[in-house]
Amino acid sequence: MTTEQVLDLKQRLAKVHRIMTAGGLWPLTKGHVSARIPGTDRVLILGHIHSEGRNLADTDVDDICTIDIDGKPIEGRIEPVDERYAHTAVLKARADVQSVVHCHATYATAFGIAGVPIIPVGNRGGIFAPKVPILDFDRQIDTPERGNLVRDAIGDGYAVVLKNHGVVCCGDSIENACIVAFALEETAQLQWLATALGKPQPISSGEVRRVMTGKSHEEYFSHVWGHYAAMDPWDKKK
Repeated sequence: MTTEQVLDLKQRLAKVHRIMTAGGLWPLTKGHVSARIPGTDRVLILGHIHSEGRNLADTDVDDICTIDIDGKPIEGRIEPVDERYAHTAVLKARADVQSVVHCHATYATAFGIAGVPIIPVGNRGGIFAPKVPILDFDRQIDTPERGNLVRDAIGDGYAVVLKNHGVVCCGDSIENACIVAFALEETAQLQWLATALGKPQPISSGEVRRVMTGKSHEEYFSHVWGHYAAMDPWDKKK
């Protein structure tokens, strides 16, 4: 890729960090998103900006590091986040994945603590059928071996809940991985509320097939990105 194309990836990556902060997906603004640099064995990922006393609300391109697919730092003004192995393991195993998110979304994390799988409920839940797996491991994903636990748990799905430790989501673009993270938390919230009223019922298998195929699958992502993109506080300053 050209220098300009890599810069564009960094700008998009920084943007989703700001959006997810505004959307409340990571308490204490602790979390991170990565992106594969297409055609290479390199990955862009957030640097450890909390060591500078900052949060993710003002993430910019200078806060993005470059690592190799094994997690080794290559370039960046600060060290990459320790939990980069949750990202690299999934990216290495899944050619279809271009971006990975790790966040501590409150409702989805609560399901992992309770040992209750998130099921495909509501309009946005179809991509999580038949259920979101729970990885029974609640420590930092800060080694390649622990990254492999995430890789194995998520399989070919969109998300995995880490018991007591948030979620990992993925997508075929930076923006779509961000959308998946929001959809997972929204699905968890809806299931939580439905549980207070009775037994939650998943959407039908026919609706799952519709959501997961063809034009409907493309629209699942493309029709909502504008909603999330508008959360970027930097755009509101313009």
